[in-house]
This record gives sequence, C-alpha cells and structure tokens, in this order.
Amino acid sequence: MITDIADIFRTVGQPTVTYVQRDNGKLERALDSALSERGQLCLITGPSKTGKTTLYRKVLDDRGARPLIVRCDKSLTCNELWRKALEAVDFDRVETRSRASSKSASGELELSTDVGWKWLAKASAKLKAVVSIDSTETEIRNKVLADPGPDLLVPILSYTNYVLIIEDFHYISDKEKVLLFQQWKRFIDNEISIVVLGTTHRAVDIANSNKDLIGRIRQIDIAQWSQTDLEAICHLGFGYLGVSFEKEFATSICQEAVGLPIIVQQCCLELAQSKGIRSISGSIKSGIKFNNSEIEAALHNVASQRYSQFKSHYDTLIKGPREKSRKYRTYELIIGCFTLDPIKFSLSRTEIDRRVAKLCEVSEIPPAASMNSTFGALKKFQERRNFELLEWLPNEEVLYIVEPSFLFYVRWRSPKNTPNVQLDFFEILIKNQWSEADSERLSSFNNLIKAARLFKDRHSSVRPRARPKDTLG
Repeated sequence: MITDIADIFRTVGQPTVTYVQRDNGKLERALDSALSERGQLCLITGPSKTGKTTLYRKVLDDRGARPLIVRCDKSLTCNELWRKALEAVDFDRVETRSRASSKSASGELELSTDVGWKWLAKASAKLKAVVSIDSTETEIRNKVLADPGPDLLVPILSYTNYVLIIEDFHYISDKEKVLLFQQWKRFIDNEISIVVLGTTHRAVDIANSNKDLIGRIRQIDIAQWSQTDLEAICHLGFGYLGVSFEKEFATSICQEAVGLPIIVQQCCLELAQSKGIRSISGSIKSGIKFNNSEIEAALHNVASQRYSQFKSHYDTLIKGPREKSRKYRTYELIIGCFTLDPIKFSLSRTEIDRRVAKLCEVSEIPPAASMNSTFGALKKFQERRNFELLEWLPNEEVLYIVEPSFLFYVRWRSPKNTPNVQLDFFEILIKNQWSEADSERLSSFNNLIKAARLFKDRHSSVRPRARPKDTLG
C-alpha cells in the first residue's frame, strides 16, 4: 500500500495512484499496437513535460519489456549513440524471449537462456572474426564498445525483452538525424520496433523524407492534456487520501497548468504538504478544507521554487535583442499568443496573426515583414542564449512551443494581486487572458499595454549593446 504523500502525487518517475490514461487509453493503445506490429519506428513527439516518458514506461511495463535508454545531447554522433546503447546492456537483468520469424545478423543464432557477451559474439559475424574461443566476457564487451554499431544491437533487441528508447532526440543535429534514420532501417528489416522521443517535430520531416521508412513510421503526438484528464489527477490523489477536494479548486489548478500533468501533480503535492499531510498513515486531520488563497499560494510556490531556472530566459525576453531600436515587440507578442484561450502547443501562421490582433491595437500590429524576420531568426536567437522555447517550421508555417512550463512560470512567478508591483510589457501579456467575446476587457488591456510601454520608455536609461546579427522584429 502506498502511504507517502510524495508517492501519491508523483513529481518524478511513474505515477501509480494518480496515473491517468488520456482519452480512455488511446495513446497507450497506439504505442502498444506499434510495438506489437514489429518493424515500426515509433516517434513520440510533443512539448516538454507532457508525459512522453510516462507513456512509454507504462506501456513497456504492461508488456513485460525493459527499456534500453539512450539520452541524446547536442554533441552526440551516431557512433556514440550505439556505444551508449551497448554500454547500457545488462545481461544479468534481462529476460530472453522467442521470435520464430526473426533472424540474427548471421542467421544462425539459437535461442539460449544463457545470454551474455559470448552469446552476442556467436550471433554476430562481425565479432566472430575478432573474438577467440578463449575470450572472456569483459574482453568481448570491450571489443564491442570499441567498434559499436546497430548490427550488434539486433540480436539483443530480437531475443531479449529490451526495447531501444532514444530520448531527447531533438538535441541531435539534423545531419546526424539523417544518418540515424538510414541506419535504423537495419532494425526495421529485422522486424524490430524502436521508440524515439523528442519535443521537436523536425524529426518527423526527416523520417518522412527517407523513402525506405515509408509505411514504417508511427507518430504519436502528445498534445496538451484535456481539462477532464488533468482534473482526474486531483480527484484520484485526494480521493486516495480521503480528503475532500472541491471541483472548483481542481478546475482552477488545471486551468493554470498550461496542459501539463506534472504541474498538477506538483500543485496538489504542495497543497497537501501545506496542510501538514506527509503520509496516509493516521496523520490526516478530519475536515480538511482548502480555499482560493491557498490554491493561488500553491501555484505561486510551484512556479517560483520549481521553475526558477526560467528566470534568466524571462529576463532575456524582457530585454530583447536591440531593445531600444526595435519598433515592434514581435518576440513578446509571439510568446503572448500561446497564453490566449484555448491553450495550444502549436499555432499556424493564420492563428498567430489572429491572436496578435487581440494583443494590441491595429496601429501597433507588427507588419508581415517584421513577423517573418522574427520567425526566421528564432532558432539562432535561442541558440546564442542557450535555450529553446519555440520551434518554427517554415514549410508548414507552424510555430511549436517546446517548453510550455515557461508560460506557467511567467504567469505565477509573482503572487497574484501583489500591491506596488510594476508589471513590464511582457508580464502584462502573460497575466491577462480573455475570451473572444470579452471586448470590454480587451479595451482595458490595451490601455495597460500603453501604460507599460510609457513607463518603460521613461525609466529606461541604459541602451543595450546592439546585436547586428539579430533580426527579430
């Protein structure tokens, strides 16, 4: 029985009590189907913290499979990826399984429960030529890691319960992505499915451009969670604790969580701990009630304590490139588009134009040329500052937000209704939302924008050094 409050509202690892199958298990069924079909490249795409890792871990656990995980970074090459995968192999913890329709790299492998590096050497024609009969397990492993490659993983993935998982694929350069997709055909030819996770949708374009992978790609796109599914986390957790939690409070938390389940888990944990709840074993007082102030305090504490790493990104956006020389605040406006209802993790160019029109008066809307230059410069602007919040795909004319938790941070970095706090232009954009019919609030908001700009112009005394290569707005 789970008794610790941190194990009920899990902020790290796989939830149990509060695990929710989205859309009645649609995503789980899609991934399970792709893995069962064999020879599939399963691309799980979506913004950070939407549950990609939780999804594959749940499906693999239900299948009795074990993840063989490689985490990517910007410097990773194909050769290093295969080395990382082979380094992670632990034959002492793996289980064998039968695959009557599969062949090994040599076509001669016999299934054995005694799997190990010697077993792999027998399965690989490449290793047979360099490994003697007297070689030890350690010696063979060293030879494998000295010259890694996808062929050496084929027997392991065919005859054990390992499933290859490539995490953070978006960090790899496009050049290495192209090479990897070419090499992954080796797995597909041997009826091996692999799982690739990334926040970027660029991987889908590259995969689709490889004609050898046509009909073998299964994309599972993880979009923002629905309000109903997010609220289920609250009710499952507090229900397990035996604590009454009103629907209006669950709704308030989930509306502010920008579609991310981890933020709901964190806020619920913060609320429970604020009431002194540490475990379920007899320490929960009867009649515990929550109020709106406590909900807002929990949201602020989570934003300011758990997402404070966004502060430097926020400060960079506020200053902006060539701040004093820019006529239009296109970068701030583009980010602000993602704060409007309904919350989306991707916006077409048409939708962006509509939302920008809501954020400012007609005379203040940036011209098309200014918007286009901003989209074109987004990638380099973020790379120079070592962060990535947005991804623009020019062929689709779609803008993706890859770190939606940033929006949550900006909205709740300061407590609500704090007196004597001067809001800057960008913060005003984030803190105010409205519906299309709320014209009165929109008019008031435009006045706030003017006031913020006037304040900024009058109190800015230092001109930032211009960056000639930045062409944003």
